[in-house]
Amino acid sequence: MRVRGLLFGLAAAVAMAVGATPVAAQAIVEGSWKSGNGSQIVIAPCPAGFCGTLTKPAVSAEDLAKYGDAETAMKSFVDDKNEDKSLRSRPLVGLELLSVKATDNPWYFEGQVYNPSDGKTYSGAINVLGADAMMLKGCALYVFCKEEQWTRVVD
Repeated sequence: MRVRGLLFGLAAAVAMAVGATPVAAQAIVEGSWKSGNGSQIVIAPCPAGFCGTLTKPAVSAEDLAKYGDAETAMKSFVDDKNEDKSLRSRPLVGLELLSVKATDNPWYFEGQVYNPSDGKTYSGAINVLGADAMMLKGCALYVFCKEEQWTRVVD
């Protein structure tokens, strides 16, 4: 009986270890992240895989001078550069900026990235560098690419 329990426990541990790697890697992309310009994006599971929503746009000194405070500035930011004119009045806060799916590599995700600075959507990828860092890449025509490191925001 003791051997059977030990074997069952060992089998369960192996199954969890084998299954835990992709799950843990996929979950590592979830959470609140700070982009290169200081904006905060929350990445969470969504029907497409994982989606990143802008929760706190970066506020510059110019924005503070224009709007008076960060809260007012953030509420005033709209998607004014969107290629679709009908979407140019939508607020940036709450806007989905990325949609990615897991790949065979549990540390790499592929999909699309929307850049509100120019109103365009690019093919994109996330390469998880560690528990608190990842590299976001956006490409036009798979040739012209930009990368930006994001760091996890500790709440």
